[in-house]
Amino acid sequence: MYGTVQPGRRPPAADEAHALLVRLLRRAAEGGRLRVPVEQATRVIHAATTGATLALIGEESSERDLTTSTRLRDTVIASITTDAPASSGSDLASRALALDAALHTALTTGPPAAGAGVPLRDTETALLREWLQQLAG
Repeated sequence: MYGTVQPGRRPPAADEAHALLVRLLRRAAEGGRLRVPVEQATRVIHAATTGATLALIGEESSERDLTTSTRLRDTVIASITTDAPASSGSDLASRALALDAALHTALTTGPPAAGAGVPLRDTETALLREWLQQLAG
């Protein structure tokens, strides 16, 4: 999937995997479970999984230690997620990320129904998203 990666070009399978990861991380952010913005979490997970995969592929099978992948997964998940949903605590950063993710979803899920949607102009939405990302740290 990543054997022919070039700047600005990804194989279709890599694009599909990326889109799926972003969707899953947006759901986690909407639930108040991310401690970093979706885009940053996506980059961290992508870098870790690609690196682990290439490292394991490059090892002799007799020396390959699959617990490396498990440890890396656990480390990455711990670094990007909160311990509990924001609704049960007062973690401003995860709440800001949750609102930013919900706002992004509202803006990108098609035409709003009558009376629904985001009642902000584009510039106001951009400013709100910037503030939310600053609050998220």
